[in-house]
Amino acid sequence: MSFDVIVSGLNVVDLLVTLPEKYTHGSKHEVDNIMIQGGAPAGNGACGMASLGLKTAYVGFLGDNAQSDIARSELERCGVDTSLFLHDSAAIPATALVEVDPKTAERTVFYTTQGYRALTPADIDPQWLAETRLLYVDGYDVKGNIALLKQAKQRGIPSVIDIEAGDHTQLTTMLKLGEHVILPLEAAQFLAQKESPEACLRNLSAITEAQVVITDGANGSWAATPSGIVHQACFEVAVVDTTGCGDAYHAAYAFGLLEGYDLVKRMQFAAAFAAIVATHFGGRTSFPSAQDVEKFIQNYK
Repeated sequence: MSFDVIVSGLNVVDLLVTLPEKYTHGSKHEVDNIMIQGGAPAGNGACGMASLGLKTAYVGFLGDNAQSDIARSELERCGVDTSLFLHDSAAIPATALVEVDPKTAERTVFYTTQGYRALTPADIDPQWLAETRLLYVDGYDVKGNIALLKQAKQRGIPSVIDIEAGDHTQLTTMLKLGEHVILPLEAAQFLAQKESPEACLRNLSAITEAQVVITDGANGSWAATPSGIVHQACFEVAVVDTTGCGDAYHAAYAFGLLEGYDLVKRMQFAAAFAAIVATHFGGRTSFPSAQDVEKFIQNYK
């Protein structure tokens, strides 16, 4: 079976909640929102790409437990193909408690990986990349994802990497193997040992041939080009929840890449897609179509 995108990375179930401004420990409180969704960079990215019409498949492990059932059904709800998942009865997706501030829309994440089984090189089926147009990985299932990146490079398959945090050496290896690397400013600062987005880009571009893009929420995104640094401002919207906004940016960037958009157009499209996602509670609650994104950009003032 052929796919537009093969996705590998941390598989998570999110429990999202908005806490009241004041509450008493040890008591019961009614809250405005509690929602269970799938989450994490790779999972949200896969759902975003599938919603944009890309034939997207996810690889990893699921087990015999409620979290695995939720993770599978959440991916399938968004149109992601789950036929490549491997089975380990004891494997449990990572679980995250996401507290969303009702005033600022910022989220605080508490998570556990107890019982999680990460993809390893020995788990990889070489046929996964035989008929795909793009490999999309995050910086969590590191050993398996590095092996997939090496295979993609050998086959001439483009890759998009979502790097957040981790071991410096391993993340640098991924940076060198990837073709398009998108990372938040904090991760760029960690890898480049510089402060500003521009300085980080210069340092990172010196050690990789990948197209590097740095994101920083409301401050927008930056990319290095042969003619200089490109900056894409964020689109100002009435933000409800920032959960999954970075993941949405990655997904839309990958879509633009496969659609043949140039770098500036990819960054603009990705920023608009992420902005629209931020107007909903939950990172997978509502994804716009490509037509919706284009209309949003045209009408934005």
